[in-house]
Amino acid sequence: MTATTTTALKGKAKDDCTQPMLPSHSWNFHALVEQRRSHLVPPRSEPIIIGRAFPSSRQFLLQPPAVSNSTPGSYEPPTVLSVSPDENWLFAYFPSRQLSGVGCFWRAHRTDGWNIVESIGFAPGRGVVCATWLSHAREWVTDTSWNTSRLPPLGPPTLSSLPTLALITQNLQVQLCCVRYIPQESKVTTVSCSLEKPEARDLGGTTSNLDSPAGFEGRSCTHAAIGLAYNETAILVATRSRAKAIPLESPYGLDEVSDLSAHFHDVHLDETADWESWAHESNIELCEVRLAFDGFRTVLATSPLPPLRFGAHPLSSLMFCPGDPHHLTVAESNPGPLTAKLYLCLSFIDCGKCDESAFGMENRLYPRADSTIPKSELVVFGLYKRVNPHANFSEWSSIKLTSKIFTETLAFILPRHRPSGANTIVAGSLGARGPTLSSKRNSLAKVPSGHITVLQLPSLDAHPEWSAEPLIMGWSESSYGYPPLSVVPSPNSVLLCAVSQSSITASRLTVHSMPKKFQNNVPATEPRPLSDLVSALVLAIRSNRTVSDVAHQLSLSSVSVQQVESILYEVLEVLELHDDGLRDVWFHEFLGTLLEVYRLKGERAQKNFEKEDFRIRWKTLQDLCSVIACHSAFQDCMDSDSIGLDNIWPLVVLSSWFVEFLDELMRECVLLGDSREGLREEVAEKQTVPSIHPILLNLLSPDALAKLCATVRDVKQFYDQLKRLDPNGENGNISKNALLDTVDSSGINLEALESLLTRTSENVKGFNASDVRRSLAACTPVRTVIHPLWEIAQSISKSNAIVKSRLFIKPPEFVSEIRKVREISLTIDEGQDIVSKGVLRRRPTLVCVRCGGKTQQHEIGPRGDGPVPGSFSFEWQAWGRRFSTRCICGGRWVGLD
Repeated sequence: MTATTTTALKGKAKDDCTQPMLPSHSWNFHALVEQRRSHLVPPRSEPIIIGRAFPSSRQFLLQPPAVSNSTPGSYEPPTVLSVSPDENWLFAYFPSRQLSGVGCFWRAHRTDGWNIVESIGFAPGRGVVCATWLSHAREWVTDTSWNTSRLPPLGPPTLSSLPTLALITQNLQVQLCCVRYIPQESKVTTVSCSLEKPEARDLGGTTSNLDSPAGFEGRSCTHAAIGLAYNETAILVATRSRAKAIPLESPYGLDEVSDLSAHFHDVHLDETADWESWAHESNIELCEVRLAFDGFRTVLATSPLPPLRFGAHPLSSLMFCPGDPHHLTVAESNPGPLTAKLYLCLSFIDCGKCDESAFGMENRLYPRADSTIPKSELVVFGLYKRVNPHANFSEWSSIKLTSKIFTETLAFILPRHRPSGANTIVAGSLGARGPTLSSKRNSLAKVPSGHITVLQLPSLDAHPEWSAEPLIMGWSESSYGYPPLSVVPSPNSVLLCAVSQSSITASRLTVHSMPKKFQNNVPATEPRPLSDLVSALVLAIRSNRTVSDVAHQLSLSSVSVQQVESILYEVLEVLELHDDGLRDVWFHEFLGTLLEVYRLKGERAQKNFEKEDFRIRWKTLQDLCSVIACHSAFQDCMDSDSIGLDNIWPLVVLSSWFVEFLDELMRECVLLGDSREGLREEVAEKQTVPSIHPILLNLLSPDALAKLCATVRDVKQFYDQLKRLDPNGENGNISKNALLDTVDSSGINLEALESLLTRTSENVKGFNASDVRRSLAACTPVRTVIHPLWEIAQSISKSNAIVKSRLFIKPPEFVSEIRKVREISLTIDEGQDIVSKGVLRRRPTLVCVRCGGKTQQHEIGPRGDGPVPGSFSFEWQAWGRRFSTRCICGGRWVGLD
């Protein structure tokens, strides 16, 4: 199949298309078929891992293994990196130049904080080739009818409390690693079995990766893939190996070397095989791996399957892709056509001969340079499972389904494009020509050099509903352009991160856009298809997954505010359409998504008034999340109908913040209720929407109003309890008087306000749901809800729930000295804790990557003045643990320098 040609560049580059083109040399692509690709690729680099808290530019360094510090210069950068599906665990394998390799396990306690749990050694020749985590949560998907559902389990069942990792090593072994927390035992328990013969072993045996081999190991695994299928307990492993030369000083004789002729099937008959390919096996070996757990022990068992026959062309990619889960339930027992449980995709590269005139192109700039690129072949095998009619067990079979030749080089293939559904892969292809030469001879140009395409399985045709996005490569006169060696999709498959490197330049990191869904016109009688960004946000919120990659796309200047509001409106519409009783969970996640999108949008805005508009929007959402957190604190710390004495001071701090928030909300109600902004004729005559503060959304959204009313009730109950309380000691009197003074001077009658908000919540349920939904998605009231919102504000303004004079004029403002003291204290403090609402001191602080809120909840005591041993109540500690890893808005924490 011929990939789509590169489109002309926009702007100035379009006028320079007649200038000479930089060539793309065939040897630039040699790294694609090397046996080991490093994820950190600067020459002579150290074994370190650097992370980045996307979308910020903050970088952090992971703690290196202890053995690398004791023997500096002996270890290379990691060749295998694997993050668990829940993003809480990381495994990395560091090969050694002279010693045994090291595999390390890290566990995250925050985004930029990873602690080493255990390190295990791998003897020379037994290094890790690939790794896959087995603990996969059931994935959410959407269909054309806007329904959301969960896919069947992927892979074998494992204990959720034990993170489990499967490794394939160079000596053709599968190794199972389970993390355990049992005293006086290793934190990582391992077991390994051979992929070349049937074998079964118990987890926790004495086998070690550092054991010397019993004999000469004549084969070394160069490529491996681990396949997990839906509703399938077995694991499939595909490997390709090459022969190992016998060292001159080897003590083994030729009779001790196993016969490898079966693994080199007809290699001598392949005329296209070059000399370097003679060591490569012509087979792709398959093996079935099973896990068994009887309640006391875990058993790992292997059973080799018939191999797949191939030529000896260099293999660039080996990958499994799970089959369609909706057609697998009857596949084994159905006598009709089988449905593949797994697809095995293999990408080969044929460098051919260096011909300057290949493809009809001639390199005039560098006459002796090869301006062609290697061809690629993509082969797809289907792996099926059916019950044997002569025995009571299921067996695997493989069928070659498709083989296609690409005139462009396939730089990478990725399994299952999540937004487009099952039976799809993502392929990145590179064209034959590079960019136009720039007038600056040494400048680096980032231009489209290929395409990222969604391919259907098993036909390998381009998906008609998804576009092909340009693949950007960095080019310069010295490096020409090198293909990406390592690619990783973002959590929601919206962006693609790629690393490329030449032998003379440092590594280059580029971020690409993944293919986008075409928006085709559909009949009015059919449901409108969801856009790719809407679907990605819905699934991320359902899965409690980060939305930073989607928020990054929505914050771009090319996406208008109206488009952002429309996308967020559709997300809320889909979530409300299929409410499954977990509304409080996904509603909170949706608020955090709104906050992140509008905050990023404000950071990239160019005009000051736009920045201020977005700031007010996301601050309103942050306050709404704080109200929800305050209500949960009272619920957790309340003992039947009373509050425990140990929880008085921290709840006083939360109550004081909430009363100040009510003050601001009531002032906006008075300003709107006493004006003519909400009259129907006034709204109709205005060409623009009247300026209504977004804080009034707390009275418009039924969910927000319910939380507001519940928190008013909590603070009122707490206030009444403190009035009756006769605390012993100075601290008790201070905390009691602090809240009583705050409430009494606020100008708000909590009892009357609670009754008024309860009646208002009943009226809000009768509002147009679409208008309320659109207002929440835009985080500002739309024109059609201004009049009913004005009626709510007017009823509050005319009620006895507030005292207007106290709302707008505070007693401390009459005393100038008190105001000066307050201004001085604000300069000394470091701000307000986003969780506890206490004062931040100059202590270790965490900051939220989503809302920017800061906390010292992990450092301070209940009074906010530092650690106070013994003063924490169990209820307050339990509430605080809710936000140990995530902020009140759902964002993750990072350390503040």
